[in-house]
Amino acid sequence: MPQIYKFLTALLASAGCISLVITGEMNPFMMITGIGLFPGYYRFLRGMAPAPKWAVSSFSFLTLIVFILDSFVISNDTFLGVAHLTITFQVIKSFDLKEPWDHLQVYFMALLQLIIASELTNSVAFGIIFLLFLVAFVSAMVLSHFVKEGTTGKVRFRAPVFAISVLALFFTFLFFVSLPRVSGKIWGKSHIKSIRTVGFSERVDFGSFGDIKADPTVIMRVELSAAEGRPYYWRGMTLNYFDGTSWANTLEKVRIYKDGELFMIRPFRQEDAIAQKIFLEPMDNEVLFGMSDIAAVESVGYSMTTDSAHSLFLPYKKGKRFNYLAYSTRDSVPVTENIMQRYLQLPPGMEGISRLARDITEPGDSNEQKAQKIERYLMRNYSYSLSVPQPSEGMGPIDDFLFNTRKGYCEHYATAMILMLRTLGIPSRIVTGFFGGETNDYGQYVIVRQSNAHSWVEADIDGTWKRFDPTPPVSEDLTSGISLFIDMIRMKWERYIVAFSLFDQREIARFMSFPFRLPLMPELKSLRGPVLAIVFALPAGLVLVWVIVKSLRWKRYGLVTGYYLRMRDLVRKRGGAITPFSTPADVGREAVKTGMGGRVSEFINIYEEHRFGGKRMTEEARANYKELFREISD
Repeated sequence: MPQIYKFLTALLASAGCISLVITGEMNPFMMITGIGLFPGYYRFLRGMAPAPKWAVSSFSFLTLIVFILDSFVISNDTFLGVAHLTITFQVIKSFDLKEPWDHLQVYFMALLQLIIASELTNSVAFGIIFLLFLVAFVSAMVLSHFVKEGTTGKVRFRAPVFAISVLALFFTFLFFVSLPRVSGKIWGKSHIKSIRTVGFSERVDFGSFGDIKADPTVIMRVELSAAEGRPYYWRGMTLNYFDGTSWANTLEKVRIYKDGELFMIRPFRQEDAIAQKIFLEPMDNEVLFGMSDIAAVESVGYSMTTDSAHSLFLPYKKGKRFNYLAYSTRDSVPVTENIMQRYLQLPPGMEGISRLARDITEPGDSNEQKAQKIERYLMRNYSYSLSVPQPSEGMGPIDDFLFNTRKGYCEHYATAMILMLRTLGIPSRIVTGFFGGETNDYGQYVIVRQSNAHSWVEADIDGTWKRFDPTPPVSEDLTSGISLFIDMIRMKWERYIVAFSLFDQREIARFMSFPFRLPLMPELKSLRGPVLAIVFALPAGLVLVWVIVKSLRWKRYGLVTGYYLRMRDLVRKRGGAITPFSTPADVGREAVKTGMGGRVSEFINIYEEHRFGGKRMTEEARANYKELFREISD
């Protein structure tokens, strides 16, 4: 058995196991058995005898028992139990490789491991492993054919391996682009863990933002249709009711359905809107985010819900990597009069906060002037800090912030301002979302992290909702250029591989059909470069397939057999009576009848000696054989 064949088997088994490890979802204790791959394949590559049959059987039975315990007790997840089982299987098999069928079991188990890993991660590292696996898998399958035929020493297999690998990659790409996109996971649910977020549920305990402000985890990446001036406010959830220790949303929700391809929240002019292509990481909530108030959303799903504050909820996106297109307008959002009492609610014990609000403002100030004075007062007289002690017994968190510690973070500032505004009769509400973000110049998009979580104020100023942010500005740590470049690669992977959707397929189909829609030619200007690259790559790929198939038609049989088959075809084309059952002697006689020359018998003898006699051909003999064929065929 060729050493390279053994090496490919070890490589495929390792690739399958590594693909599971990099997901980060495996139980480290249940992966300990994977260490056995090293001694197993060391023995195999050194040509040592397989393990005794009784040992393999015993470990296999023990593995079955562990699998049952893992699925229902240790991991309590059958899917992860199967993933752990495949690693142990690969280890046991590395000590029990005897027949070619054993190698095929390793190959297909590794393929199963990659399928499982695809359910647990969408990382770039997995994509690299998949490509390496595809090439190694093709190489191993081609070699297994030569091993079975006993011709590994008679043919050059590098050319067919390369060609078939190229074809496999091309058709993988073709299927990826053309196969219809469906929702859901292979196994019925996603096993990718969602990012735990706060501030985006119907009830939010006060102080919860402090736990996540130091977390640099990426929440979303945003591509903007046009350069927008900072600061960026990514609006999410609106809360109206405060009981002294937590905020809640008591607004009624209504369901909205698609109008064509858009969920229309309110009328808008698309050419005047700010378009944001948003790529969300898996999150544990249903909230959609966008700049200002979102007027419309283009996404998968059939319905979403909204409330009178224009918070948007899409159950379909919960727990998934999700992307959508949001359209936001710069218009002021009018206040709905019949719900104003909800934005004046106050918990008991607001006397001290009310006196402070009257001290800061003047009786003759307009509502906007009062809001601006309170905003400036909070920014100038309080310090920003994530380390806030628990309030003194009997004192609420906002009283403690305003009159005791005088330090806090966004929740303290926003809530304090809202309570002061409400004591002055100015309707106001708290908005939770994300503030800022880091622009990645490599990919021209904005990175929004968990640490960008923020809350701010919206107040009724002259019949429209106006934003105020009393939290003092905080400097952000800059990310290194290398990290941004890596994130750009991750973003492109998410955009064009993971998030490749039905909308992208429609865009490609729309472009491909443009010759039949000549009046719509200006649409081409709006298509992005990557889509054009994909479209033009298809015909180029088909040409490549044709060239490779044509060149490999005979090479896959080895040089001697390949040239013999070419001569059979040549004899048949010149009128020879060649059938599938014609022997080499029959071919020689028919060749002479067609006038192909006296050296035909020499050509046939060389073929029989090397094809059936096992005689090896030197480089000089190979060159002479080719020259002999050219002489006969002229």
